[in-house]
Amino acid sequence: MSDYFPAELQAAILQKLPVKSLIRFTAVCKSWRSIITSPTFIQSHLSDEKNHTQILVTRYDQTDERERFSLLNVVAENGALSVNSSSHLELPVKSRIACSPIVSCCDGIVCLLETCCARSPKHVILWNPSIITHLVLPTPTINPKEPHVVVLGFGSSADHAHHKVVRLVYNSTKPNDFDAEVFSVKTRSWRRLIGGVGVALRALNTGYCQAFLNGVVHWLALNPVDRRASFLAFDVGDEVFGEVMLPDCLASECSNRLCIFVIGESLGVVKYNRGYESWDVWAMKEYRVKESWTKMYTVEVSARVVGFRNSGEALLALRSPGLVVYNLKTKQRQSEDLGIYGCLMLFYVDNYVESLVLL
Repeated sequence: MSDYFPAELQAAILQKLPVKSLIRFTAVCKSWRSIITSPTFIQSHLSDEKNHTQILVTRYDQTDERERFSLLNVVAENGALSVNSSSHLELPVKSRIACSPIVSCCDGIVCLLETCCARSPKHVILWNPSIITHLVLPTPTINPKEPHVVVLGFGSSADHAHHKVVRLVYNSTKPNDFDAEVFSVKTRSWRRLIGGVGVALRALNTGYCQAFLNGVVHWLALNPVDRRASFLAFDVGDEVFGEVMLPDCLASECSNRLCIFVIGESLGVVKYNRGYESWDVWAMKEYRVKESWTKMYTVEVSARVVGFRNSGEALLALRSPGLVVYNLKTKQRQSEDLGIYGCLMLFYVDNYVESLVLL
């Protein structure tokens, strides 16, 4: 084929193929492998795949007391969403404990924590289930002897060329300050950030306190002085920290009533009301403009919001029957669930796109 078609045309044809086919084609010939594994091709293919998202779900199976990972293809039929197909994912490493919490998901890479046993130190793993490849990160460089809290984040630069894990280390004796280091997939090493912190916010590491959007990792955070909530932001490309302000009515709320999400192409917040019988959905219409925060709607359903589809529908976890969809047009949850069941408090849901990153 290389004798008749220029490399540019070969790349254009290959770019239209799914990830699994491309992995097989790397064994066809050296020229195809060179094209498919090149950073330029990987980035271009990722841009095309953004239009074909799936849903990544982790759930705790109470039957065998293990966490289960799945990819769902969801389709709309007669105004309702249903699972067209699903595939079970096997973790890249074996564990003797039940849970491997996900830090974040970006460009087809899942960042998760893993332990060999309950008492061993936690390892950070970058896992691309599309190409069945993973990377166990080396030991971090910041390991204080004093009591401390670690908060992780994961994302890519705005151009998707650099994927990084950021690690925040809060010393328990100095609640107003933290140290930070970054692991770069490109260099395969940790690097301490010097002089790039300068933001007196304490990021939270509980469930649904992190969201990645447009090259920036966001954590729900507290000001240690007045205990008001806001977002700590980390630009993955520039490696600079900043703050994204919440409206006053949310900043004064108790942090355990707030969760951060990406809703469509906007930063969003779900605020649970007293008694958790209803919840409000807020979105920031113009990024970093505090005045652009808008209350979208209130839902009178006792449920835990676990994610949003790219089209904006909310995914809810109920005690019974399971994972359901909240329809924005009818303002009601669908009568039929998605057939995904698990422990109410241990669902993780995110939009997922197949990629060749880490190949």
